[in-house]
Amino acid sequence: MRKSFWRHATSRFPAGPVAAAGPLARLVSDERGSVAIWVGLSLIMFVGCAGMAIDTARGYMVKARMSQALDAAALAGAKSLLSDSRDADINMFFAANFDASSFGATVAGPVIEADTEKNTVKVSAVATLDTTLMSVLGFKDMKVAAQATAIRAINGLDVVISIDMSGSMCNPCTKIQAAINAANTMVDTLYNDPNPKTVEINNITYDLLNIGMVPWNSKVNVTTNKIVDSTTYNPALTTTEPVAFTHPLTGEARSVVYKTNVSHVRFMDPPDSDWRGGVYARYIGDNDQTNDADMTLGYASVGNKQWQAFEAIPTLQGESRTNNPPFSNNSGRWTSGEAPTTSPYNWQNQSRACHEAYWNDSRNDPYRPDGVYPVGHALAGQPIVPLAPSYWKRSTPTQSLHSECVDTLSVGIVPLTGVKDAASKSVVTDSIDDLYAGSNFPVGGTNVPQGLYWAWEVLMPGEPFNQAKVSVPFKRTQAIVLLTDGANFGSNGDAYKGVFGWDTAARTNSQNGTLPNGQNNNLDNRLLQLAKNIKGSNPAQGVKIFVVQYNINDNSLATLLKQVATEPNAPYYFYAPGDAELEDAFKQIAASLSVLRLAN
Repeated sequence: MRKSFWRHATSRFPAGPVAAAGPLARLVSDERGSVAIWVGLSLIMFVGCAGMAIDTARGYMVKARMSQALDAAALAGAKSLLSDSRDADINMFFAANFDASSFGATVAGPVIEADTEKNTVKVSAVATLDTTLMSVLGFKDMKVAAQATAIRAINGLDVVISIDMSGSMCNPCTKIQAAINAANTMVDTLYNDPNPKTVEINNITYDLLNIGMVPWNSKVNVTTNKIVDSTTYNPALTTTEPVAFTHPLTGEARSVVYKTNVSHVRFMDPPDSDWRGGVYARYIGDNDQTNDADMTLGYASVGNKQWQAFEAIPTLQGESRTNNPPFSNNSGRWTSGEAPTTSPYNWQNQSRACHEAYWNDSRNDPYRPDGVYPVGHALAGQPIVPLAPSYWKRSTPTQSLHSECVDTLSVGIVPLTGVKDAASKSVVTDSIDDLYAGSNFPVGGTNVPQGLYWAWEVLMPGEPFNQAKVSVPFKRTQAIVLLTDGANFGSNGDAYKGVFGWDTAARTNSQNGTLPNGQNNNLDNRLLQLAKNIKGSNPAQGVKIFVVQYNINDNSLATLLKQVATEPNAPYYFYAPGDAELEDAFKQIAASLSVLRLAN
């Protein structure tokens, strides 16, 4: 037992010189405190690393939330890039989407950098957070930075307003005034939109807002006379241009076309000296639907016909005979001072009529004054004067309504106009105001296909109205806004030479063959085919057609117009029973046209 004790004692207390050295030697050789030191140092590193993980996660979370807030703020800033509220909008959206206090952070920013030339808004911010366990490593706080850039996409708009100016729009005349007010509201809305009005790309300046207007009744005045300038028609200033073609109506070989001093349109023959601005639709009326150009843009050959110009309406064919044009009243009757005398007839107190009602062919049908009145008519079975068909039908007082003329409107077309300042906007709004001013007022029948067709001609690039750019280096919306208060109506002196018949029968008659799609060839179905041509094979990408049916509650008309529109509901189709609804419809259309695209 004693031996074992001393063996263990010796091992614990070594003998010799070391043992003899005393406490200092023991301190040097003793390892009992080193473990605690290493444990302490390790704890500091462990806490620091844990703190780094925690604080880094906090930093990532703050950065993510702050980046989202900056994205929203940048988009808001891009939307109001040119507005005085831009910076306020940016700050509001940032604050609404990022609450720094909930993270225990303070924020410097957002810092706003706006470039109106490049249409960009850049916003950035830096958040400072107090650290948690990382402070044991000497890091008292950390900074997190984020930024976002929004590009305000350039989006051009070409739009043509097509306004029904038939007689019912002045029954009462508060209707045309309401239409004028609604159209001007739309122009003002589009103009006051914060979108830029012009853009310069590769040293070329483009107008980003272009507006035109087409007023119409049973035909269209294709002049710009009294609209965009004060020039009046002067036949002495009519010029020729060399164009070789075969006249589609007469078969004659021609070498020139004619241009007047008041219209962009060229004509097959020089207009009359007292021409009012009307043109016929490019329609033959021979039951062959493959050679007409009333649904084709510009100058082109269609089938076996060369439509290299338009046919001006001769005064005696398409205008009321009056000694004081425009006529002095809207009663539809000749006054004693205006009534012409066409021997042996006296026209006083009779319906206003063309001197000669012009028909394009010699076919008999129950909807034209060649035979008898159709079943359902008040005079069913009675002869319509004259009985014998011929190329020309001379008007007589006894022909009554069937010889009434639809005069060409005294107001013409506003070509696409770049609306970039107050002066250019006034060109459009003043022209709209002129629709019902002085001697200008709605009159005559309703030919919706012609109103839509000429709006299409004005909207699209290429002759005769060539204001639109063929292509632009940015997205461009092309749209037509069509307003009508009535159904299609046939009459003497209309753009189709009365070939579809009189009154509402022209909408649906089946006397003129069929269209290529098998439908009866009449004004309603020609309107549908025209709208289809305008919208193209992909309506989502083509010309947008907005339609407002105003002050006429007609289900069949609604069905028709919904098919004309790009979509059969708002914002493309509206039924506006009254003036307030009309104003609201135009506001909604303007809002739709003002849609702004933004890209990050």
